[in-house]
Amino acid sequence: MMEIKNNKLIVVLGMHRSGTSTITRGLQVMGVGLGDRLMPPLEAINKKGFWEDIDFNKLNIEMLNALGIDWHYLAPIEQGDVDALGNKGFFIKAIDLLRQKVGDLPTFGFKDPRVAKLLPFWKQVFNHCKFDVTYILVMRHPLSVAKSLAKRDGFDAEKSYLLWLGHVITSLAGSTAAKRVLVDYDRLLQSPDRELIRIAKCTGLEIDPTELQNYKTGFLDEGLRHTIYDLDDLLGDDNCPPIMREVYAALLDVASEKTRIDDLALQNEVERWVGEFECLKKPLELADRLWTQKMVLTQGLAERDGQIAELTQQLKEVQAQIAQITSSNSWRITLPLREAKRWLTSPSEQAKRYLRGVAKLGKARSRDNACK
Repeated sequence: MMEIKNNKLIVVLGMHRSGTSTITRGLQVMGVGLGDRLMPPLEAINKKGFWEDIDFNKLNIEMLNALGIDWHYLAPIEQGDVDALGNKGFFIKAIDLLRQKVGDLPTFGFKDPRVAKLLPFWKQVFNHCKFDVTYILVMRHPLSVAKSLAKRDGFDAEKSYLLWLGHVITSLAGSTAAKRVLVDYDRLLQSPDRELIRIAKCTGLEIDPTELQNYKTGFLDEGLRHTIYDLDDLLGDDNCPPIMREVYAALLDVASEKTRIDDLALQNEVERWVGEFECLKKPLELADRLWTQKMVLTQGLAERDGQIAELTQQLKEVQAQIAQITSSNSWRITLPLREAKRWLTSPSEQAKRYLRGVAKLGKARSRDNACK
């Protein structure tokens, strides 16, 4: 039997556009290895880098596709989905990939916002590998997330709020009884020292002062925060579900250490939130189906519009060629010949009468000659 090492595994959980990349980059301050196959930065989306392993990202996308869903689907996955992934061989794939990535590293960390959605599956993988797991739950103001998703993906606020709610509730419920710390993205940008110390305390790691300085001066900047909102901004937003205001307010207290994340009262609240979110399962599934139908129709319209545009361009090119031909000197010079040919091949009514008369005259002469 292969010996399983009790390596430290740091798993960053959070909604898309919540600052998970910035916080994952901060783990390097504590000597956490992130692997050597990271997604490259994208100037228009995340110019500072995603700090996300390509292979984990690829596997998560494959698993979502196998379930017939995508990262932005609202309905949470269930145990039946986890079993289906196992039956399709993804459990073994995930174990092999995780062991390969961790290797001999004393501490390995990774993030992909899809992990929050697939957490019921990944928890089984972590437990099987017997890693010493710590979760970093990343939170950002829901309105900031909604604005970012509207710009990048064209999502309306209602969809973005429900996505935020699903990712956050799944992360809270799925990390119960594990070592974990909740970090607010805006608080990290305001005071990176304080928040990284909180992470180091939870993970049992030490901060390298030189790396911390490099992180603060070479990586962090105000450009990482495009919007600043507070709790009151949600109160005036009719698109915001009341339960989300409640969740966000409670988690602000946890992030500021007014409340412990493992406080029994909070755990009871989490259980209630999970129950309320499960009550939305059927409407969320319907919303996902309608969204899929919308995308199919939109794609069909886009393909049709593309075909129309292509045919229009071809027609313009043919018309330009015709115009070029008809305006040439050779076309004008040969015009009399073309008219004569047209007269012979398609004679006018006057010409037809003349030809019929000639034919009758020829027949009459033939009869006269026969009678002689």
